[in-house]
Amino acid sequence: MRKVLNYINGEFKASASGEFGVKKSPIDGSPLAEVVRSVREDAKEAIDAAYEAVKSWSALPAIRRAEYLYKALETFRQMREEFMKVLTEEGGGVYRKTWGEVVFSERLLLNAAEMARHYEGKVLSSDSEATISMVFKRPKGVVGVITPWNYPLSISIKKVAHALAAGSTVVYKPASDTPITGWLIAQMFHKAGLPKGVFNMVVGPGGVVGDEIVTSKRVSHVTFTGESSTGREIAAKAAGTLKTVTLELGGSDPLIVLDDVDVDYAARLAVFAAFFHQGQICTSAKRIIVLRSIADKFVEKFVSYVKLLRVDDPRRDEKVDQGPLINEGQAKLMEEFVKDAEARGGRILTGGGRRGAYFDPTVVVDVDRNFRIMREEVFGPVRPIVVVESDEQAVEVANNTEYGLSGAVLTNNINRAFKIAEAVESGMFHINDVTFLEEAHVPFGGIKASGIGREGGEYSFHEVTYDRWLTVTLRTRRFPIPSALK
Repeated sequence: MRKVLNYINGEFKASASGEFGVKKSPIDGSPLAEVVRSVREDAKEAIDAAYEAVKSWSALPAIRRAEYLYKALETFRQMREEFMKVLTEEGGGVYRKTWGEVVFSERLLLNAAEMARHYEGKVLSSDSEATISMVFKRPKGVVGVITPWNYPLSISIKKVAHALAAGSTVVYKPASDTPITGWLIAQMFHKAGLPKGVFNMVVGPGGVVGDEIVTSKRVSHVTFTGESSTGREIAAKAAGTLKTVTLELGGSDPLIVLDDVDVDYAARLAVFAAFFHQGQICTSAKRIIVLRSIADKFVEKFVSYVKLLRVDDPRRDEKVDQGPLINEGQAKLMEEFVKDAEARGGRILTGGGRRGAYFDPTVVVDVDRNFRIMREEVFGPVRPIVVVESDEQAVEVANNTEYGLSGAVLTNNINRAFKIAEAVESGMFHINDVTFLEEAHVPFGGIKASGIGREGGEYSFHEVTYDRWLTVTLRTRRFPIPSALK
């Protein structure tokens, strides 16, 4: 059985606590690895190592940092199969999800390596004569990276690789539910030969390891992806040391289906948007909003396709559509959502059953905005369908949430599409596609309770750098004081 250790200052090492726990698979409960139980002292050691390394790392020519990242990319490609296997075993991902995450992670590494040499400052015009005015992009210093379990590889790679490319050093806390993925990432950077202290990983609870990262005066920036409630706590604590934060938080993303669509195609797209990776994506279609004139036909088609989804052990067959949720507690939470819906008069058209960490894809109708599945982020395979009378009402329902991450509309009328796209309150929006689109170079992030900041390509660089203004005066100046001098 594997033994997952921390990675601090270029070495894999046990915790100061000397303790280990066991990571079990959500698929069948089988033990996968002994995992180090870190304490605050481990996080402090990692932060100190990153702090000591940042001066030399940031001083390296950008081409040298890029070379390290290209080496990490080469190593990553050699580890592809291992990453895919672990993403299934510890995260419950089906083949198409793990394959897609590995491919996207490769693109993220490539993007960060390429951008290391091409993220530029600028020369400004000056109001003063014979003065050169410039803006330099400088790395913030030590960046704390705290990531979730649903896409533990790609989200981690995006945050870590771009911070390193920009000249910052990193202290990385992977999700407690997916420590093996974090450990493999540490192995990748170790094999790539990064200098000691540039990349550090500490496995442990957010209330201990994460708290030390967020509150440490030696950490200049924290980037976090996870629940909105945790994001609020991080923002509040980070304010104590005036460090900046990037927060990619929860979503209750609307998929709006207008009445001029091919209903069969729209239903198939909606199933993919709602239930891929068991619905455990921050940008999954979590509320499906349909115009009344096509509602009956759409619901019939949608439910028929949901019933075709295969729920099974994702290790057995590459064509399994849905594996387990990340843990049994998450599956039990889905039961609570369904019970609340039934108690409020909602009808369950399919699904609702749980077997351990597995939960059947579930469709609920006759809902209103008081239902928990309409007010909260549902991180699992339970989806409501809301029937509306007009485009305007669709927008009203879409915006009736504290969240503002992503959304989408399906229609053949581009004028209606753009009108809705402009009116929906979200950081991202898509016309005639799923809600969870992402590319390596685009600005990914939300508004409202869905977060602060954007990540991806140059937008990631914006988050982990600051602008430094520098001027050169090429003339002899006259000074207004002392006034006695001429």
